[in-house]
Amino acid sequence: MNRFLMHMFDIIDATGSGDKRDPRMRHVEAEMIRSHELCLKISSKKPTDPDYKRLLEELFQCEIDNSVAIVSPFYCDCGCRMTIGKNVTINKGATILSPGRVVIEDNVLIGPEVKITTVDHDLYDRHNLFHFGRVTIKENAWICIGATICPGVTIGRNAVVAAGAVVTKDVPGNVVVGGVPAKVIKTIDVRPTETD
Repeated sequence: MNRFLMHMFDIIDATGSGDKRDPRMRHVEAEMIRSHELCLKISSKKPTDPDYKRLLEELFQCEIDNSVAIVSPFYCDCGCRMTIGKNVTINKGATILSPGRVVIEDNVLIGPEVKITTVDHDLYDRHNLFHFGRVTIKENAWICIGATICPGVTIGRNAVVAAGAVVTKDVPGNVVVGGVPAKVIKTIDVRPTETD
């Protein structure tokens, strides 16, 4: 990652906002174009293709553990802002808007058609101003089909986000959440074998 892009992401992390009119945002836009082009290449490959893992590592700009499974089509707009742990599965059709950073810890399951976003438009100056919030998905969480995770949210350890849920607030560990907006449905009794 070039130093100008790193500096812009440092500003985004520190302020939680960005302005499209800021000339430095062109570095973020260039990363989005780079990521988009790589996602197109990844989506044209089979997971068994020797280039598949290499393209994922190029997208994320880091080494990906062999236990990680990402099923295409897959879209991520800022690959350099993603951190993916071991034994993670991201099923087909996932869309991850990650300029605000996305951290996915070990043993996470992400179902088909899940949407994760770290960016939102300003309510009043929606064409120019953006607000960012890091999304963290803790160890052993499960995000079910069609769920949406909004900016600034942390999904707790062993939590389950039900199909179609829209998560707008942090989710504690060891619970199931569902609905729009998502609310706690039940507590999970985690067995020792599930966390070993």
